[in-house]
Amino acid sequence: MAGVLTSPVAARIVETATRDQIRNNGIRFDVSGSDFTARTKAQLFWHIYESAEIRLIHRNLRGASTVVELGSSLGITTAHIASVVAPGGRIVCVEANPRLIEGLQSRLSPHLAHMQLDVEHAAISTEQGTATFSVCSNVLGSRLAARKDGETVSVPASTLRQILAKHGVDEFDLVSDVEGAEASFLLGDPEVLRRCRRAVLELHDTTFQGRHYSTSDLLAAAQTAGFRVAEQHGAVVALVRT
Repeated sequence: MAGVLTSPVAARIVETATRDQIRNNGIRFDVSGSDFTARTKAQLFWHIYESAEIRLIHRNLRGASTVVELGSSLGITTAHIASVVAPGGRIVCVEANPRLIEGLQSRLSPHLAHMQLDVEHAAISTEQGTATFSVCSNVLGSRLAARKDGETVSVPASTLRQILAKHGVDEFDLVSDVEGAEASFLLGDPEVLRRCRRAVLELHDTTFQGRHYSTSDLLAAAQTAGFRVAEQHGAVVALVRT
């Protein structure tokens, strides 16, 4: 069914009918910019886009004071985070794709009257430096590491610990969708999560220090770091500090 709803014909109908103003779970988004493909617009309209993450954010992060989001992408999940953050709260967005930074800041401005937003252009890694990033014409296909269908650029790389220190973050909630780079802190530096109260993570099979880890391995690492599972939908999990 999802394939039918996001087919080229259906996506064009959504574009025409909505005039690029799409409501998603109570939040209106201006999707007229070039960052949005017709398919992404249809996914957003039909509540398919990052649906599990959005549900878990609304159900598990309400009243948050500081949220660190790793992999903010188009800012859709960020806007949903903003809708549950307490007045006077703060979001620190970390995004690797250089083409998304300007749009991310401008797109979020209508949702931030009651809070502070900090945007950090960086890829999450095991150490500070630079990382290779492939920027594709479809921004959602852009990834760390070189790809044949993308323009390869160097982007800043930072650890989660360095991000927290730079932005003066103490106690925080975490949202993460970084295509496997979550291993850098779940496996490489779990102590950095000591002040994390709650988390919504999309876990990915990945390779870390030459060894393959499954999503189950990463979830086990999160539990070892002191979290329990509050809710789970496939690879997307809501965690609470025990």
